[in-house]
Amino acid sequence: MEKIKVPTKIKTFFLNTPRLLLVLGSVICIALITGYCLVFFIPKTVHYTYANEVCSPLFTLLPQAQKASPGQFDLSLKGELRVGRFVYASTQVCATPTNAPKPGDYRLAIAPLGGWFASKSVVVTVPESPTVKVADIAGKNISAALPLKIPLSTADTIHSYSLAVDGGAATMCAFKNSFLSCDISKLALEPGSDYKVRLFRAFKSEEKTQLLEAPVKTLVPIKQVAASLQNDATIYDMPTAFNFEYDQDVTSVDATLEKIDGETKATVPILIKKEGKKLSIDLKDSLPRRSTFVLTIRQVIGVNGSSLEEPTVLKFTSSGGPQVKSVSVGSGAVQPGAVIIVTLDQPMVDNVDIASVASLKGVGGTVAKKSATEITYSLNAGNCQAFSLVLAKGIKSGSNNEASEAWNFDSRTICGTSSIIGYSVKGRPITAYSFGSGSTVILFTAGIHGSEPSSTTTLQAWVEYLKVNGYTIPSNKRLVIVPNTNPDGIASNTRNNSRDVNIDRNFPTANWSASIESANGTLPMGGGAHPGSEPETTALINLTRQLRPRLSVAFHAQGRLVGANKVADSVAIGNVYASTVGYKTMYDNAEAIMGYTITGEYEDWMGEELRIPAILIELPSSAGNYLSSQLTALWKMVTI
Repeated sequence: MEKIKVPTKIKTFFLNTPRLLLVLGSVICIALITGYCLVFFIPKTVHYTYANEVCSPLFTLLPQAQKASPGQFDLSLKGELRVGRFVYASTQVCATPTNAPKPGDYRLAIAPLGGWFASKSVVVTVPESPTVKVADIAGKNISAALPLKIPLSTADTIHSYSLAVDGGAATMCAFKNSFLSCDISKLALEPGSDYKVRLFRAFKSEEKTQLLEAPVKTLVPIKQVAASLQNDATIYDMPTAFNFEYDQDVTSVDATLEKIDGETKATVPILIKKEGKKLSIDLKDSLPRRSTFVLTIRQVIGVNGSSLEEPTVLKFTSSGGPQVKSVSVGSGAVQPGAVIIVTLDQPMVDNVDIASVASLKGVGGTVAKKSATEITYSLNAGNCQAFSLVLAKGIKSGSNNEASEAWNFDSRTICGTSSIIGYSVKGRPITAYSFGSGSTVILFTAGIHGSEPSSTTTLQAWVEYLKVNGYTIPSNKRLVIVPNTNPDGIASNTRNNSRDVNIDRNFPTANWSASIESANGTLPMGGGAHPGSEPETTALINLTRQLRPRLSVAFHAQGRLVGANKVADSVAIGNVYASTVGYKTMYDNAEAIMGYTITGEYEDWMGEELRIPAILIELPSSAGNYLSSQLTALWKMVTI
């Protein structure tokens, strides 16, 4: 058989192929080893920035099979590449701190199943921690309402920051635009006050550390200098806005308006407007009438950050129609010819017909409009007459067009009359007051000793009481009251009159004596030159002879005692008075109690000459008004 001849080139190729394969394999192996070293032995550096999770480029096959070694950071693979649902590679390695990061380099590894093969080294480089400077806030004037901004050297979103004041409550701080923003409005700091603040940092649940401590002072509060609305005001017009002014330009306002109905609150729509130092709270709708509202200005912040010292809370009421605000007289003791002024709380409409809405009942008189808010009632009445001032329903307001409700006021003209029964040595009048028109007279006197002013004060109060209530005196009775029978002595606070005569020792009794005894010894001529020598005594004698009262009641002081002249039923009457006020009696031992002989006494004279029963009341002290404690007993004397 003939041999096939192989070309020399082909023969040479096959003879050299094993050698080529060996060289090629060697090159591939070297390339793989070099690549492995480049990929796995040279660490991948991740530069940490305190911005929570930080990532760097890193191509990794089969990322779901990779596992990182434990350490200061958790490593994770992101940027997945997929074929369908199959993840065959990732493009990033990310580092998340497990503990509070500290400056330095942290070597970690990531490998299939966490083994040694194909293990990739990752170095996380952590820079210096974010810092703050005490000088940035120490001694600063800060707002008590706006967030406190503290510069931070670098962005930090992995730590939590908190600010505490004077070791008390703390508020959280958030990182914003190179600053920590601490909401100190929650701490309720007082404007214009000194505080010490402390800034703390913490990582997750780890114990916080203090970064700084510094003194600060809150800004002085913004002050309200003018307001169109006051607390507890009644609004009579129909306002469209409430206006306020402050001592600096206003930048921020928090305010609400609520309608209050018992326990129910309803928000009233408002529009807040600011212009320079002025604040306007505009009403979107008219306020309901006859309603209560609360305007709360929770916060006003000035241009320099100052805030309100405390919220402004203004409670106010919207009125209805006109209501009576005041009446110029009381419920009694009105002069029969008085001109009474009734004042309304708001203006009436201009065209109101007063004659159709205002009237006077019970007495004669006229009614007229004095001004937009005043109505006059001119009386033409008698003494102690009851009357009523009347306003009919429907007086229109000139401010809000609401109508009034019906109104009436009951009163009475003054009861009683007065007359001068004589004059003192120095010419002072001695006045007697008369109440009631009956034929039976009860006589009340006081002030016969000028050093016992409580007697006069008490009986003068009895007079004022009867000016209002005299109409209740029984129809068969008449009360005559002489509160001050020794005007000169009361004026000078001396027991005797201005001639040093004891008026109550100057009456023409069987035992009258010019020389009298007193607590201070014998007083020559203390009983007067003769019985009835003093004008004050004469006035009382003449009045008593004229009236011939059923009973005389004289007030003195002091001692809580009741005496009687022991004429007719005077002792029984004295017992009634004493038991009513809780006083002791001195019917048989008055001189022993007083400590001296009594001559020329008023009560004894009445008994001797006129056979009038008389009692004498010694009040508890020489000063004061005892009407309230004597009133019940006084009325019992009226009905004796």
